[in-house]
Amino acid sequence: GVTFTYLGLKSDAEAGVYFSGERSRNLFAAGEIMAGNVLGQGYTAGVGMTIGAVFGRIAGVQAAQAAKHKETADAGA
Repeated sequence: GVTFTYLGLKSDAEAGVYFSGERSRNLFAAGEIMAGNVLGQGYTAGVGMTIGAVFGRIAGVQAAQAAKHKETADAGA
């Protein structure tokens, strides 16, 4: 398994992913892919599992809201 990674995707506290300074409307990060945003320059053993659990839930909620928003927008079109 992957123990830890550094760098990865730029994301915010709501797990939104950024490309060229713009937040994606429907891409969210969780776990090791966004760990560099949380860990910075250090590594604390066991934190990877917490990052995955916490940001997995945050990303899931955000993705569901984005899908619901798209469904509502599509219904109105």
